[in-house]
Amino acid sequence: MKRHVEEKELPYFAATLTAYLRESHPELLPDKHFIAERSDHAAQTYERAVRNGNSVYEALELSNAVLYQDLRFSKYDVAARQRTAFCLKLLPVCEEAFEMYDLTDDFESSPSYKNLLLELTGLIQTHIELHGIQ
Repeated sequence: MKRHVEEKELPYFAATLTAYLRESHPELLPDKHFIAERSDHAAQTYERAVRNGNSVYEALELSNAVLYQDLRFSKYDVAARQRTAFCLKLLPVCEEAFEMYDLTDDFESSPSYKNLLLELTGLIQTHIELHGIQ
């Protein structure tokens, strides 16, 4: 049986890259070849830098440059910021629906949660129809 490899079991650079991709480039997470190749190259860069007399800090800087090459800009992060801003604008619109329910910590597991989602969907849809997406 093939054992699932946990992130904590991955070598440092693979685990670091995987965590970064999860946050900023989730579309690249399935590409195990990319992760392995990039993290191996970063590890080799680190080892070579240390062998050449660089400090650990300098070696990490060099290896991070390899690890994150062409990944600094994230379309996902830009979209997420836009989504957050949009959701913050909608929060006052949704307040009347939220006020109809007792929003406790376990509310998500209650039968009322589905009703709230339906209420919110209707409110948001009506708001967008009347005001557009701004």
